[in-house]
Amino acid sequence: MHTPSKSDWTGIPALIMLACGSMAPSLTAQPAQTAQSLTMAQGASAAPAQPSRVLGLGYQDIAWISAAVLTAIPAQLRYNRMTPADTGKLDRNDLWITDRWTAGMYSTKSALASDILIVPMVGLPMAATALEAYGGNQSWGAAVTDGVVFSEALALSSSLDLLVRSTQVHPRPLVYGKDVPAKERVSGEASGSFYSGHANAAFLSAVYFSYTYSLRNPDSRYQGALWAGSLGAATLVAGLRVAAGKHYLSDVVVGAAAGSFFGWVFPYMHRNKKAGGGGGGLDVGMNGETPYPLLTWTF
Repeated sequence: MHTPSKSDWTGIPALIMLACGSMAPSLTAQPAQTAQSLTMAQGASAAPAQPSRVLGLGYQDIAWISAAVLTAIPAQLRYNRMTPADTGKLDRNDLWITDRWTAGMYSTKSALASDILIVPMVGLPMAATALEAYGGNQSWGAAVTDGVVFSEALALSSSLDLLVRSTQVHPRPLVYGKDVPAKERVSGEASGSFYSGHANAAFLSAVYFSYTYSLRNPDSRYQGALWAGSLGAATLVAGLRVAAGKHYLSDVVVGAAAGSFFGWVFPYMHRNKKAGGGGGGLDVGMNGETPYPLLTWTF
């Protein structure tokens, strides 16, 4: 029987150290791997969520578009056939008491200023949503959907405004002015002043812009400033229409109320209630570098 010598016992620690040395890489790699996995998990949780679509389309939009078209056709026909007011029979006492002080007002500069200011105001909602899509805060499909809803609201609201104006409730304030050019006083358009289309479009755009921005950015600290700024600009447009002799106070107040209603109710009706940005709408697909429209529906 062999008795272990000193040299045999001396080799055992070396074998143990060799074995531990071969295990060391696997033992030290495990914490590093764990840390790497943890970092990856944290990175995945910190990745920004896909922007959700706040508005969606559906079969009801066929009805809204049809309603806008069916209202616009008779409204435009009646509006173009309006007969001039009889300037010889005008009496300020026939006007509402709140409107008599504006009878006879006339300013071409105020009219021009209101025409210039209304253009960017109507374009503001679509410019804002396109800018957010460009910045990655929402998809281009959501921006297109937003444009469809805004166009429906503006088309129907404007058509109703023309339809009411064609009833010739009262003539424009400038018709009462003696120094106003005869061409403007006796025009058929001047015989119908109620209610203001500029005020309607301005407040519709302001409310639509501010409301949809709040839906897309519920935590934004700029919501109050945007509401105040947009409504202030719309009020300026309405005031310029009064100063221009185009409308009475009652005209712009009713126009502002109608525009505000349509600017709120249309995005409210089209709110997307699906979690995570689902719902129907218009998407923009890509075929290589060529975009194409993609219509999606959710039932």
